[in-house]
Amino acid sequence: MLQFPEEYFEDEVRDGFYVPSMIKRAWATELDVLDEVDRICRKYNITYYAEWGTLLGAIRHAGYVPWDDDLDIGMRREDYVKFCKVAPGEFVEGYQIINFRTNKDFHHFLARVVCKNRICFEDEHLRRYHGFPYLAGLDIYVHDNVSKDKEAQGKCEKTAEYIVAVADAIEAGQMSAADELAAVTRINMICGTDIKVQQDKCQERIELYAAAEKVFATFKDEDCEEMTQMMPYSLYGNHMRIPVKYYERVVRVPFENTTIPVPIGFDDMLKSRYGDYMRLVRNAGGHDYPFYESQKKQLEVLMDFKLPEYTYDEKKAVRAADLDELAGYRKILKNCLDNIDKQIEEIGHMQNVEVIREELVDIQQTVIDMGGLIEKVKGEGTESVRSFEKFCDVIYEIYQGNNADIKAEFDKVKRIIERDIIAKKEELFLVSKASEWKYIENVWKKHKEERDTEIVVAVVPYYYKEYYGSIKKEVNELDKFATDIGAIDSAQYDMELHHPDIIYIQNPFDNENRAIGIDRKYYSDRLKCCTDKLIYIQSFELEEFNESNEREYKNMASFCTVPGVINADVAYVQSYNMRNMYIKKLTEFAGKETESIWNDKIHAKPEWMMNKEHCIANGNGKKKILFYTSISGLMQNSEIAAGKIKNVLDIFKQYSGQIEVVWCVQSLVDTVMEDIDKKLYEQIIAIRNQYNIEQIGHVCSDRDKDMLNSCDAYYGDTSSIVQDYRNAGKPVMIMDYEI
Repeated sequence: MLQFPEEYFEDEVRDGFYVPSMIKRAWATELDVLDEVDRICRKYNITYYAEWGTLLGAIRHAGYVPWDDDLDIGMRREDYVKFCKVAPGEFVEGYQIINFRTNKDFHHFLARVVCKNRICFEDEHLRRYHGFPYLAGLDIYVHDNVSKDKEAQGKCEKTAEYIVAVADAIEAGQMSAADELAAVTRINMICGTDIKVQQDKCQERIELYAAAEKVFATFKDEDCEEMTQMMPYSLYGNHMRIPVKYYERVVRVPFENTTIPVPIGFDDMLKSRYGDYMRLVRNAGGHDYPFYESQKKQLEVLMDFKLPEYTYDEKKAVRAADLDELAGYRKILKNCLDNIDKQIEEIGHMQNVEVIREELVDIQQTVIDMGGLIEKVKGEGTESVRSFEKFCDVIYEIYQGNNADIKAEFDKVKRIIERDIIAKKEELFLVSKASEWKYIENVWKKHKEERDTEIVVAVVPYYYKEYYGSIKKEVNELDKFATDIGAIDSAQYDMELHHPDIIYIQNPFDNENRAIGIDRKYYSDRLKCCTDKLIYIQSFELEEFNESNEREYKNMASFCTVPGVINADVAYVQSYNMRNMYIKKLTEFAGKETESIWNDKIHAKPEWMMNKEHCIANGNGKKKILFYTSISGLMQNSEIAAGKIKNVLDIFKQYSGQIEVVWCVQSLVDTVMEDIDKKLYEQIIAIRNQYNIEQIGHVCSDRDKDMLNSCDAYYGDTSSIVQDYRNAGKPVMIMDYEI
C-alpha cells in the first residue's frame, strides 16, 4: 500500500475548488488500487495508461482534477483480456474485478477494480483503507481496433449495438418468446455462437454481451490505424476514433504521491477532447458526486438508521442573553471598584472608630486581591499595581489615626484602573496554521493600531486524527508565525479570566472534520461563553460559483454547515455572492424558519479585510514576474517555441533593473519531453542553463508553490495557476507564440 502523510487528508482548496477530507480518503483508497493494478501489470508486461479525467489531471494537475473523484485507466483489448485472466490470482485479499461476467447487476463494457466487496466501519478496516468505509477503485476502459474499411467498421458497430439492444430487452422482459428465439437465432448465425434461450434471463444477457464484445474485437492490429471504446461511446452514437500512434509508447508522469503511465500522444488526445486543456473548466463529470453518496444512502436504507452527523442546535446558533453577564477580570475589577466606592461613602457617615477600622481592613484586602489579579494578568510593576500600593499606604495612615482624604486618593486609583484596564478593549485571535494567517492579518493590523484595544494572538495546537476520532499526532505551529505578530501558545492565555470583548477564529470545525481536530476547550460553543462576540473569518478563497455548480455547492456542507459558522455571532465570508450561498445552504440545513438568523450572522468581507495581493515591490525594489512554460505550449509550438522563449527572456533581461523573473518550467517537461521531442528538450535545457548562469532570475518547478505565489504578475502559457493570480488581483497575460 502507498504511504500518505497525515496532512494529505486535510480539507484543501485546489485551483479554487474545495476538496473535503472524505474525498481525499477516497482518492487515497483509489490510489492503493492503482498501485495494486500497476504491480500486476508490471509483473505480466501489461500496458495500461491514464484515461479521461485521470489523464487530464495527470498532465494539468500532476494528480486528480480537483472536482473529480474517480480514477480511470485504459487498456487495449489484448492487455485487458490478459489482465482479467491473471489478476484474480494475484490480487491481495479483498481486491476483485467487477464486469458484466462477474456481477449480474453490471451492465457496462468496461471493468471496475475495487479493493473490497462491502461497506465496513470496523477499526481495522478503516485503518487499512485510510478511514474510507465505502467501496472504491478504478475503471478500466477497453480500446478496440477500428478497421480502415469504414463499411466493415460500421457493420461491426451496428451488429454490436443490435446484440446489446436484444440482450437488454430480453432481461427487461420486453420481448415475446417468439421474438426472443428469432433474435437469438439470428445472433448465433451472425457471430457463430451457440447461445440458448434460457429461464435465467440475466445469464442469457451476459452471454449475449460476451458475443457483442467479441464482435467489437474483430479487427487485428495490422489492419488498423485507429482505436475506439465500445463502451460507453461507440454504442451510443459517438463513434470516437483515436489514432493508434498516440499509444505507441507510454511514459510515466507524477500523479499525487505516485506516478501513472500516459500515452505518448497525450497532448493531441487532450486537445481533441478538451480544446485548450490547460485552461480550467469545471465539468460536472459523468456520475453523481461524490460517488460514495449513493453507497451511504443504500447503507442507511439497509440498516434502517442514519449515519451520525452534525445537527443544528438553535440554542447555540443564537446568543443567550445571560452570556454577556459572565465575568472576566475587567468586570471583576469594576465590581470591586464600585464596592469600594460604596464602602468609602459609608465610612464618611460612620462614627464608630472600630467599625471604620474593620471597613478599612476589608478595603485593604480587596485592594490586595485586585493587585494580585492584575499581576496575574499583566505582570508585576504596572502603574495600576503601584497605585494600589500607594493607596494601601493611605489606608494604613488612616488606620493609625492620621488624616488623609481617602476618597480623593481612591479616585486617583480608580481613574488609573479605568484608563489602563477597564476602558480598554481586549481582542483575542485564535489561530492554528501559519498558512491561514494571511486571511486574518488585515483584521489584526487594523485593530492593533487602536490605542484603546489590547490584541492577543494565541496559537491553538491541532491534531491529526483517525477516521473514528482518536489522536494520531499533535501539531503546534507557534514557531512558524512571524515574530512581529507576538503570538503566544494558547495554553498561556486564560480565556475565562480575560473574557475578551471579541474572539476571532479561523477553524470552524470543532470536532466535525475527518482529518483534524482541536482541544475541546477551543470548541466554538465554549469560546462563545468566554467572550461578548465570537467572529469567524473564512480562511480560504474559492472560485466563485452558484447553486447550479452542483459539486461546489455540495462540498459547501464541509465548511458551511459546521459548528464554527453556526455558533459564531458574526461570520465573514469571501464575497457577497458567497454570503448568499452560505445563507441558502444554512437555511436548507437548519430549516426555512432560520433564514433570518443567517441573514444577520453571515457577512461579506469588506474590502479592507480581503487578502488581495496586488503588485508590491520585493525587498530589492523589483517587481517579481512569473514566466510559466507548459509542456502543452512547447508541444503545440514545437518549431518556434525555443526561439520565442529565448526572445522573451532577452526582453526580460533588458529590464533586469526593474523586474525579477521567476521562470517556471512545468515539471512534466523534464519527465517526458525528452521522449517526445529530444531536440526541443535539449534546446529548452540549454536556454535554462544559460539563464541560471547569467543569474538574471530564478528557475523553479510548478511544485514550488511558495515561489509561485510570491510573484506579482503572471506571463506565459495557460495553466491551472492563472486563476489563482486572477483571484489575488494580480495581472495575467497569456503568451502568444506567433508574436
